[in-house]
Amino acid sequence: MNAEGDSSGNSAAAEQGCDASSSEPGPQPGSPGGGEPERGVTIDVAAPGVEGHDADWIRDRLESVVSLVETEIDRRIVRCSVRLVADPVMSEAHQRFSGVEGTTDVLTFVSESEAGIEIDLLACVDEASRRCSEFDHDLRRELLLYSVHGLLHAIGHDDHEPEAHALMHAEEDRLLTKIGVGPVFRSQPGEEGAP
Repeated sequence: MNAEGDSSGNSAAAEQGCDASSSEPGPQPGSPGGGEPERGVTIDVAAPGVEGHDADWIRDRLESVVSLVETEIDRRIVRCSVRLVADPVMSEAHQRFSGVEGTTDVLTFVSESEAGIEIDLLACVDEASRRCSEFDHDLRRELLLYSVHGLLHAIGHDDHEPEAHALMHAEEDRLLTKIGVGPVFRSQPGEEGAP
């Protein structure tokens, strides 16, 4: 199991009407998928105690992205679970699994078996609230971006070097455009290709 994430500081919770402080159980990093689904991939978006998002919208679009990625990489993704969490839960997980203090946007946990790839993602609602308030898109698009970002980490993308960073974020926008959402990362001022 490995964890990937981007450090983003220690800001207070966003004022978007979200109670994102829950640490109730949901998909757990490294948790077993419970067996191979009968057909296709299992996509789950859980947000215990978190409001102000649209888990069904995120799940439906993530399912489309997973289908595209599976076709393109010719590998089976058995399960992709996303747990939407608040800063306190993300900060604790970031420290525990990455050894980095503070919150981040997304952490990715991967396990592989003969059946395929199993992915658990933690996505931070508070970080998404802060970021989307700066840009021209809503919370669910930012959380979908984090989910796609985590998915790409799970299949081997890296964003720690400038060239790899640009390629990974271009791939996020390509996938999001292909499923009809449009670019999300590119729309962020100060980023390469942004208006």
